[in-house]
Amino acid sequence: MARGKGADEEKRKTNLNMFIRTFKEAERFLVSHIPKTSTQMFPGELGLKRTKYFLHLLGDPQEKIKVIHVAGTSGKGSTCYLISSLLTSQGFKVGLHQSPHLINVTERFQIGNVNIAKKEFVYYLNKIIPIINRTDGACPVSTELTYFEILVGLAFYIFAKKKVDYAVMETGLGGKYDGTNVVSRSDKLSVLTKIGLDHVAILGKTIEKIALQKAMIINEKSQVISINQDQKVEKVIREVTEKKMAEIIFIDPNGYNQIKSDKIGLNRLNLIGEYQKENASLALAAANYLSKRDGFKLDNEKIKKVFETASFPGRFDVRKISNKTVIFDGAHNPQKMEAFLGALIQKYPNKKFNFLLAFKKGKDYEEMIKIIISRRDGACPVCTKIILTSFFVENQDVINASEEPDKIESDIIRYNRIKSEIMIIPNLKKAWETVLKMKEPIVVTGSLYLVGEIFRLIKTNK
Repeated sequence: MARGKGADEEKRKTNLNMFIRTFKEAERFLVSHIPKTSTQMFPGELGLKRTKYFLHLLGDPQEKIKVIHVAGTSGKGSTCYLISSLLTSQGFKVGLHQSPHLINVTERFQIGNVNIAKKEFVYYLNKIIPIINRTDGACPVSTELTYFEILVGLAFYIFAKKKVDYAVMETGLGGKYDGTNVVSRSDKLSVLTKIGLDHVAILGKTIEKIALQKAMIINEKSQVISINQDQKVEKVIREVTEKKMAEIIFIDPNGYNQIKSDKIGLNRLNLIGEYQKENASLALAAANYLSKRDGFKLDNEKIKKVFETASFPGRFDVRKISNKTVIFDGAHNPQKMEAFLGALIQKYPNKKFNFLLAFKKGKDYEEMIKIIISRRDGACPVCTKIILTSFFVENQDVINASEEPDKIESDIIRYNRIKSEIMIIPNLKKAWETVLKMKEPIVVTGSLYLVGEIFRLIKTNK
């Protein structure tokens, strides 16, 4: 039920003289802006207008810095991280904004791949609260800024204030109406990772419609770098590029690896999985392009060191916990799950794992389950047991709840007739403690939110 105008006015009056003193107060303030309805969660053009208005009141910080804008279905986070790492290694001051965060919100505001301090975060948030209050209910669309929009605006504000050389910005959802799609500069570099079917209820039910949404981050007369895509996707990207009179480079990761591997160590990439080589190739292509455009020379030894030491939390993240190997991967769509399982089998060809699984509501979990238990005889090719659990995350861009474990169990039974292999433990803390006591190594996957919640448990128990 929508709030009345009186309640909104009362909230604005309360916020007028607000001053946040602690990080916890900052978190509470942000949580109050998490959307409660589906219209608020995915506002489309309305949200983009609202974000642009907010940024205009902030002095349009997004137009004062060079931006690398990354969209796609799979590999956005890793590609952003690697682009930031490569440019940082060359001596540049680089801002990195990603979403969602795993443990705390400062992960979305990184300088040189290091989170800004909590005190600094509070300082900058206090600086923009008067502008948030001016924007809420007062902009042309007369609606309140969302959690995501505030953080996008804050990221651009912080990066401009710190005078970064480059800001690497990961899209949230889609591209065309995403809150990050607010930069009009023609020197914005757009980077497109692998595009597949995801968020079909919002972005469209065909690969072409989804590709169009992602490709609409491309600016007029700008530059675009894309990994090689499905033919239908490539056709859409080329059409958008031509219409906007932009330049595009498509990267074939196999050919690119062969050309570059001796010089910069792509073959020694610390990140596991062939798909990470795709992301590394895309990141390196972006750095190469910028070096030519902006007139700096890449130091190959420093690039080599970046690839050899790269480590990205929550993406084929192998850890030792309680003397047990635990692999965390935030695969949350069929494309990502296929890539993760392929990498898992390649690295551990004869090993079986206990899988701790939960999937966000609305995701194509049935297809992901099929990938996990893909043997014709119904047995799991890589898992001994499947432990189904749940999560409820209310401190992110939107409230994220998991599918009911019982519902997932019935689908697993349909594909995997060995019912004794499935355990349902809805309480996440109990599920994590239970799986840790089992003798087999563990895989935690199905959602980045699940991974983040487990990371919180681990941190709390230290």
